[in-house]
Amino acid sequence: MKQDALIFCAPDFHKRLEQAFPSGTIVSYSNDIAVCRKQVTALDSQDVQQVLLLFKGVHHMVSNQPVRDHVNLSKENPLIGPVDLSKGPRFPDMSSVYEGNDGIIAVLGEDEDLKNFKEPWAHVTGGIWEAIALKHRGYKVEAWIIADLEKWISSINI
Repeated sequence: MKQDALIFCAPDFHKRLEQAFPSGTIVSYSNDIAVCRKQVTALDSQDVQQVLLLFKGVHHMVSNQPVRDHVNLSKENPLIGPVDLSKGPRFPDMSSVYEGNDGIIAVLGEDEDLKNFKEPWAHVTGGIWEAIALKHRGYKVEAWIIADLEKWISSINI
């Protein structure tokens, strides 16, 4: 990972990531859909096409896990409403939001039927809206659910 990386993260991780990547762009994801849209739009002036997204699990995680997909049960989506087609298609392909095929599924929100879900998954505190908005704009998104931020930082090649 380059020092000038673009990282969206759980607010709890923000300060530590700024210390670890002082020349990077570190953005905390938001629980406000309007803020999410503004944060992603603000990136349009940067010449970056790859982003790291670091989710925080709701429940205790044993190890850092790569994310291969997500389920948005929040009933909110940054693509609802007017869309600037110059930034991406009205209905972007969401079948491969994340780079890589290995990992677990990040879930934002609740649903009774999750108990029947056969794939490995974990609840996250946020970040799904940002993944959707970034994919819409053509970014390559790599994502992790973080159990140990220090371990994740030390595993990154700088």
